[in-house]
Amino acid sequence: MGITDSFDTSRPLLGPENFYTKGSISDTCIVTFSHQVLEDVLKRYDCKEETCTATANGKIPVYSLHDGTHKILFYMSPIGAACAGAVMNEVNFLTGATNFIVFGSCGSLDHTLTDGKLIVPVESYRDEGFSYHFQKAADYIEIPNSKKLSELFGQLSVPYVSGRSWTTDAIYRETEANVAKRKAEGCIAVEMESAGLQALCTFHRWEFYTFFFASDLVDGEVWKNVTLGTPEEKKDQINCFETALRLAAFIR
Repeated sequence: MGITDSFDTSRPLLGPENFYTKGSISDTCIVTFSHQVLEDVLKRYDCKEETCTATANGKIPVYSLHDGTHKILFYMSPIGAACAGAVMNEVNFLTGATNFIVFGSCGSLDHTLTDGKLIVPVESYRDEGFSYHFQKAADYIEIPNSKKLSELFGQLSVPYVSGRSWTTDAIYRETEANVAKRKAEGCIAVEMESAGLQALCTFHRWEFYTFFFASDLVDGEVWKNVTLGTPEEKKDQINCFETALRLAAFIR
């Protein structure tokens, strides 16, 4: 048995029910990793704090807003598959959400494909540990809703490109050799959550919709900052929230 052979179906010794009271608020939830998105949405929309999950770092409020006819939940997730997955698990328990729309920035492995477009991952390379506790070991995990998301982007006239993504915990170990391997396999983006969150959602039979935008470039011999930490990235993050809100109307 290798370290990646961590998946088993025996009873877990603890779960969200050990810490929280089960709730039923809405079936659809938007997830951001950006504090700038959170601050902007709370300013521009009539939001209500519905509940909260928490880590040792503090509380993570879950808010709601109305898109005209339905209540949509949203929250700011911690970064990284393990923390993001644990919080998503708790949010499901607290709110009843089963449709998760998740977006964020990523690194581009091919700027000629990703420039000016949203990125829809069709599969994610499992270079993290979380997913192996929710699905059998394999190099890649399929993102089943990528086709539906691509179709919706087409209907909404949102520029996008689809391809494989590389999910890794180790941002400072995106080495020349590993970048070359992932590019050779068709990866066009690198990020930290999609493989783990898809594994979690597949395990629980929740619906997972995810997309990214590129804020830095790792497709050459050196790393290059494109918009990371700039006002342009903030604008991209906020635009992605608006796109997610439009998507929510189609996936309930």
